Amino acid sequence: MTEFFQNFISYCNVAQFGTIVFWAFPLCTLFFTWLLTTVGLKLFTKRRKLKTVFISNRAWIISSLISALILISLICFWWSRNFFAKHPYQLSLILSLTIAMLIPILVQFKLRSYYTQEKIQEITDRPKTINQLDSTIITTKKSFGINKFYYIIPVFGFLFLLFFLFKGSNLISFVFDNSGSMRQTNAIDALIETFDNLEENNEIVLTTLNGPNYVPHTNTKPTLTELMQVAKSSDIKAGNISAFTNPLEAKNALGQITGFDCCSPVCESIWKTYLYLKENKANGVYKNKLLIIMTDGVDDLTESIKSGRFFFNDAGFSEYFPADNVFIIDYSNGSPTPFMQRFQSAGCDIYPAENNKQAYIDALDNALQVFKNNWALIFWTILIFSIFTIIGLIIPPKKII
Repeated sequence: MTEFFQNFISYCNVAQFGTIVFWAFPLCTLFFTWLLTTVGLKLFTKRRKLKTVFISNRAWIISSLISALILISLICFWWSRNFFAKHPYQLSLILSLTIAMLIPILVQFKLRSYYTQEKIQEITDRPKTINQLDSTIITTKKSFGINKFYYIIPVFGFLFLLFFLFKGSNLISFVFDNSGSMRQTNAIDALIETFDNLEENNEIVLTTLNGPNYVPHTNTKPTLTELMQVAKSSDIKAGNISAFTNPLEAKNALGQITGFDCCSPVCESIWKTYLYLKENKANGVYKNKLLIIMTDGVDDLTESIKSGRFFFNDAGFSEYFPADNVFIIDYSNGSPTPFMQRFQSAGCDIYPAENNKQAYIDALDNALQVFKNNWALIFWTILIFSIFTIIGLIIPPKKII
């Protein structure tokens, strides 16, 4: 329950109150409800015994619940596409849904005020006899009850959750720096917990530095420019690549990672990973492709990294892994390195990770949020819909004596 409310607080923290987009959703909700009510009254002119006052109030109820239907559909569809990972519109949409669900409640209380012997004639034909009064009371009470059936309209918006079943596959590539400085960290434990929380539609490619045929200081390319001229992954000896069809397989393989004391061919492992993916995953259809590099930024090619060509200068690499989809988990304790500086200058997100498990988990969660669907938003949507629906269903008309 605490986490449930913490999610709402997070919506408030990331909400962009000063932008037009934030206020556009609530204002459009009000305008659309008014417009739909106005058009509805023009199109549906049949009144029977009910007067315009009752019909116009009913139109407000129906229109606002249609607005709620659209908002719930939008929330569910965008949630299924994980749209909110990059667009913080949750609070704006929750506010809009609250407005759309509040309007019928206010209208019902307004209609309820007409259910007196003195005011009932304002919503229906004036009864001329006692028998007609009894008949009128029964009819108007039924009409009040019919208004409650319209609360089923927003329910159909939750059908958009079915899009979650067609979310496609994601490809997450990890380059894991297992050089000597890495062995003292809790990164592997954090990866195990992270893989536990990933869904099965995520394919994992895990690269460590210790390639099976790597001979330190012999196979290393002298510069990053020369490395990026290599066109086949098999021509790069550093980097041990393993591909897994789901996070569970990858999790089971984490226990086999061992330390690599001789050197830090991180750049070679990154380039080899890219070439491997081009060679082996070219026919795969992925909704998202992500590269996560866990390193302290120390690399054998440090001098050549300081200037000249960098990974994103290669058109193929930048197309396969745009800077927005490359994340660095930095456990250098804040020590600036050319490696970190070049990635940061390219626009990649860098998440500092101290040498503790939770810091790594937090950093990985930030990097992987585009792949995670936070159910809390759906639960908040259900809660708001349910509360106002229950209130609407239990509001009775006044008892006319």
